[in-house]
Amino acid sequence: MNVTSCYETLGVVRDATPEAIAAAYQRCLGELRASLDGPNPPPPERLDALRAAYQILGDPASRQAHDAALTPPTPLSPALAADAGGRKPHAFAFTGSGGEYFRIWIVNLFLSLITLGIYSAWAKVRREVYFHRNLVLDNSAFSYHGNPIAILKGRAIAVLLLIALTAAQNAGPLAYGLAVLTLLPVAPWLIVRAFRFRAHNTSYRGLRFSFHGSYRQALTAFVGYGLLAAISFGLLFPLFYRQQRTFVLNNLRYGSAQFRCTASGRQFYGIFLKPLGLALIGMFAIGFVAAAGGASQLLLPLAFAVGAMALMLFLLPYIRVRTTNLVWNHVTLERMSFSSTLAVFAYFGLVAGNLVLLLLTLGLYWPWAQVRLARYRASCMSLLSAEPLDSFIAGESANVAAIGDEVSELMDIDIAL
Repeated sequence: MNVTSCYETLGVVRDATPEAIAAAYQRCLGELRASLDGPNPPPPERLDALRAAYQILGDPASRQAHDAALTPPTPLSPALAADAGGRKPHAFAFTGSGGEYFRIWIVNLFLSLITLGIYSAWAKVRREVYFHRNLVLDNSAFSYHGNPIAILKGRAIAVLLLIALTAAQNAGPLAYGLAVLTLLPVAPWLIVRAFRFRAHNTSYRGLRFSFHGSYRQALTAFVGYGLLAAISFGLLFPLFYRQQRTFVLNNLRYGSAQFRCTASGRQFYGIFLKPLGLALIGMFAIGFVAAAGGASQLLLPLAFAVGAMALMLFLLPYIRVRTTNLVWNHVTLERMSFSSTLAVFAYFGLVAGNLVLLLLTLGLYWPWAQVRLARYRASCMSLLSAEPLDSFIAGESANVAAIGDEVSELMDIDIAL
């Protein structure tokens, strides 16, 4: 590539620091990944150009030779000039260990069993406190302030609803159908209350999150689009999935700063349709090979079942990774943005390894599995900001103090089990 284009390729000025260059490279990679599923995907040469530019500017000797060969600098485009200084990446990290969490988990399990599940609300608070306290951003940890009594209320409601549905199901199809129709309008109300509870009880550097979604929005996102996905035989499921994610993120605030997710339905369809096509090709190939080999009527269904299981074990992590990257690479918080760089094969290897170890230890490996997943997810997430986080948080704290708490009623239940 033309060496005079390295700085322009990454969108940084010539005197950019190594940290700014690394941040710009990660930002460009995130934008490139996000645009792969769009209507106009970038050419393959774009990735090669980014890598070459970063290799040249990331090595002091190569950069010195590159700078010596440069002509006088040309003005940056307005878009690049707006980000001329580069945005500094603030990496997330998870600092917990499997051994620490095992001690919490085993005590929680024992006390929940001997109290017939009542202690599970306190167990959840202990678990959430541990995972929040060990999630670190810019050398500061998150905090969780949930009340076990509130969680116990939510779980009591969930259990009562489950008992009612079970009783209706035993009474007959008509009674079950009427019970489901009766509870459908109740579900969005519970969902909104739960999200408000979780957001309000999460804080970072003393400033709390808040959730401002309405009942109507939840009814549309979860019930309306859920019914459309069902009657379309799953064809509208990617749109349903997108509505859930955007409902949560677009109504989430940190202080007075609002999150925004701009991922499109087309991009979600691009993620879901690819594995669906792969699954259909795989099932056709299994059937063809089995039929050509003269497989018996007993072996053919078995081959299909094994093949389907193998595909699902890979496709589920694939969808999880791709949708997570898509969502967070399209999320902004005022002037800041996020970058998610989860890798499909790395995540699949982690999940598969955890599953094997869980089977070998009869489930006792669970705490280590959860910590490994949390550590990997955090290591692939960063917050990109052109201003220090201290300045941003100080400004949001002042805004919150000035306007007061916008949530007049604390929603005091959490329905998660």
